[in-house]
Amino acid sequence: MTTKTPAAGSRFDQQQDLQAIDALRGYAVLLVICMHVFIHVPTLAWPVKRLLLLGHTGVQLFFLVSAVTLLMSWSRDTGHAFGARARQFFVNRWFRIAPLYFLAIAFYWFFEQRTLDEFNLARLVGTLLFYNAWSPYLLPTIGGWMPAPGGWSISVEFMFYLVFPLLAMLVTTMRRAVLFVVLAYALMLAASVFGQGLYPEVGAEARDRFLFFWPPNQLVVFAIGFLLYRAVKSAAVQDWVRRSRLDAGGATALLVAALLAVQFYPGKGWELLVFLLPQHLLLTLLFAGWALFMLLKPRAAVAPGTVVEIGKMSFSIYLINFAALASVETLLSMLWPFGVTGILSVVYAAILFVLATFASYRVARFTYRYVERPCVRFGKALHGADRHAWLSIKTGDRREGL
Repeated sequence: MTTKTPAAGSRFDQQQDLQAIDALRGYAVLLVICMHVFIHVPTLAWPVKRLLLLGHTGVQLFFLVSAVTLLMSWSRDTGHAFGARARQFFVNRWFRIAPLYFLAIAFYWFFEQRTLDEFNLARLVGTLLFYNAWSPYLLPTIGGWMPAPGGWSISVEFMFYLVFPLLAMLVTTMRRAVLFVVLAYALMLAASVFGQGLYPEVGAEARDRFLFFWPPNQLVVFAIGFLLYRAVKSAAVQDWVRRSRLDAGGATALLVAALLAVQFYPGKGWELLVFLLPQHLLLTLLFAGWALFMLLKPRAAVAPGTVVEIGKMSFSIYLINFAALASVETLLSMLWPFGVTGILSVVYAAILFVLATFASYRVARFTYRYVERPCVRFGKALHGADRHAWLSIKTGDRREGL
């Protein structure tokens, strides 16, 4: 991906821009895998453990990029009435997410060797209908069988889909995007206060985890994605980026420095500040600033082809990495001849990360080709949005939407 800056007023939805989108997705899923590596290496050296904990914000980066890509797709279809566009959107999103997700639920039942006494019908129904993020009893906050690892984020994503068409029709300017962020931020604060009185029986720690997962706490991330989209479409912002001495490389260096400062800052006693600006919101703002330069002034050095390729299959990799890490860790622990403390724990974790990422990628190539893409094309063919979609299922045409 060569360095480029769009001319003022140019459209930000051209094919070359998709490389930057895929790079952001790639970094998001790599962050998630980092977090899961930490879970598999509990004896990891403290500084590296603190660093890998940042991986949980990979989900927020996914949400941020999702809002941008959905708006890119929505803005291209201006020839249909709102009802038809919304119906087309819901069909596309369902076939984009549900088939592979449901397949993952079935796979993990057997992979984790679950038994019938562990089965929980309420959790299964909540997961299949994507409302599991609304209750701590349907999330991994109180233990027990979970139909699919990482399912909370997919539930939150689907909740956003339900309101996206309306938001896309209302939030059409920079000013409205700012208002959306303000309202979503107010909702986050109100939900944090109100939520403290919910589910007292599950305990404070489990309730706090639930309040992090549930949609009212995450909507502000999608709202910042709306603002980012309006920013990259703004001629004034494009002109400012073009004149800036900063590019994606410099923005990446600043992001890394900011992430390190946030994670290793030793200060305590800032409860009010943490409440007003929780870490997931602070890091989303940092990601948005970084993404602005990744999208408008990219550099090949910070968006290598490998990361772009991983980003294209990020959904498959997200679902697969849990099993890949468990399998690789089992094998690696049997072959590892050293201890797993101190510097050796860092080496062990690095090897686990590389091998699990590679394994996830290899399996994802299969699921992406034979599950994700055919389902996306079939969804398009169902509502006739693309007459070529049905033919592409038969001919293997590789074209697809976002």
